[in-house]
Amino acid sequence: MGSIPQSKQKSFLPVLITVNYLLAAGITFLVCTTGGTPSVYANLILIPICLTALFTPVWHSVLFAVLAGIAMGPLANLITDSSSKSLIWLIRVLIYVTVSIVISYISSKSREREKHFEHLATHDPLTGLPNINSLSSTKIPSSGATTILMLSFNEDSDLQGLFGSDFYQAIVKKISEELQGLLSSYPNATLYKGTDLNFSILVNHYSNEESLESLLAALDNLNDVTVTVEKIPVYVSFRIGFTVIRPDGNLAEGMRQAGIALRYSFLEEQHISRYTEAMRDYYKGTVNIASEFSSDIAKGMVKASYQTIHDAKTREPVSVEILAKWERDDGSRMTAEEFVPILQKTSCLQKLTIFMTQEAIRYAQLPVNSSRKFSINFSASELNERSVMEFVRAVEKSGIGNERVMVEITGSFAEDDFLVRDNLIFMHKHGIGIAIDFISAASSAFVLLNDIPIDVIKINRVITAQADKDRGASLIRSIVAFAKDNGIKTIAEGVENDSQAGFCEEAGVDYLQGYYFSVPQLLWSDTVEPEEKTEEGTSPDRDKDGSAGYPDISIVKKDGDEKTGAQEEIPEDDAGKEE
Repeated sequence: MGSIPQSKQKSFLPVLITVNYLLAAGITFLVCTTGGTPSVYANLILIPICLTALFTPVWHSVLFAVLAGIAMGPLANLITDSSSKSLIWLIRVLIYVTVSIVISYISSKSREREKHFEHLATHDPLTGLPNINSLSSTKIPSSGATTILMLSFNEDSDLQGLFGSDFYQAIVKKISEELQGLLSSYPNATLYKGTDLNFSILVNHYSNEESLESLLAALDNLNDVTVTVEKIPVYVSFRIGFTVIRPDGNLAEGMRQAGIALRYSFLEEQHISRYTEAMRDYYKGTVNIASEFSSDIAKGMVKASYQTIHDAKTREPVSVEILAKWERDDGSRMTAEEFVPILQKTSCLQKLTIFMTQEAIRYAQLPVNSSRKFSINFSASELNERSVMEFVRAVEKSGIGNERVMVEITGSFAEDDFLVRDNLIFMHKHGIGIAIDFISAASSAFVLLNDIPIDVIKINRVITAQADKDRGASLIRSIVAFAKDNGIKTIAEGVENDSQAGFCEEAGVDYLQGYYFSVPQLLWSDTVEPEEKTEEGTSPDRDKDGSAGYPDISIVKKDGDEKTGAQEEIPEDDAGKEE
């Protein structure tokens, strides 16, 4: 009975009190018609006494108990014309009052505990703000519009790890106070607390969305700022995803939409994103990619390809880069640049790293590639002790020679991520070369990069494409100068014509890579073991001279002519996807 919500209980009380008094009157009449208070039916009066004590204040339940005792004493004697002068009815009153007080006390304590636990379930214990459970039970107004905003502060887990739990809680409390102070000017906005540094705001627009732009502008003033917590300045920034729902909308659906918009803000690095149907399809696509990848890599639909890297002066191929390509069930093709950023947020990326390592080793073990070096991409997020140890162990076990292997680091890493530095140093000590994309290097901490033994800087294709412009040319020259001063080689990616190749050579770039020299080619099925023979007694995918059936590499001379070989043809539209 104590579980009845307080609002319902208040509306129920007048009916309950009326029914109890009628029930007490009925029991009194029954007792009087069956012989007075000695009748066994007199004990029935305890039922309305207990009900009254459960749901009404103590004073009212005591008053009801006294009236019930009088009804079972003098009143019953009067109606039955009893000549008894005994004062035993006073003892009965005392019993009724005692029962009433005990039950009222237990009931009130139960209601207090219930309210306490309900408050804990619907409010954040640190800030006292209503939480997401409270938001989900909120009713949408019958008129106007309702906006749901979700805020998530960047790097909140890093803050907790850096400052410790106690100071992190102080940060959370400080930020919640800042938000509450900001929203005090918007009476139609309610702040809700999520987990860690995540908040939600419910805004009711009773006529239109007149206050939404003003509210977003006010929130933006709190973004990318430094707040002082216990005399320590702390930089905070957050992303916002929001949606607007109408009176006929669904609050749960609105929360889902706002959550999708928030995730989109992080994926696209936007401060504020408003939910659209296109965004839903985009997010659905990313979820499908993550869910399909595991099964597709097991079915062999994720494939490895390679692209040659050429000496800038001689244009001779000196190494290859092993690339990943995914052919999906619907016939579409995705390159690693498209699906790796999504896999980085799941455990599937490790599967891709293992697969590509196996394919690269298989390529290097072919006799025709015995002297060829190769590089393999390695996400910065995968640079943990386990993955690095397994990679080095796999390379050494294969016997291909560690000096033939180069790891190209993709993505950036934080200034305090010295685990990345230690793992790269570990690989370099084992003879494995380290390459890093210039854009990734620029977005990472140069303080950390100074400690990493980098062998190669790759000039991103975005920069190479600007070689015919003054700023692009100047940037390439400055990268080359920096690399030479530090004993680092350079590779220009995305070289697509002779003009770009000539400029890069003149600027001092060491190696060139791009469609001008070769398109990415699949690691063909001619990786079968040499002992596997056909009916004619030769390997199914080997030439007459016994060499592996990999296509010859086209070498582009300085005059633009090609030495053509049997190269796998990739349609022009697919070739664009490969890059």
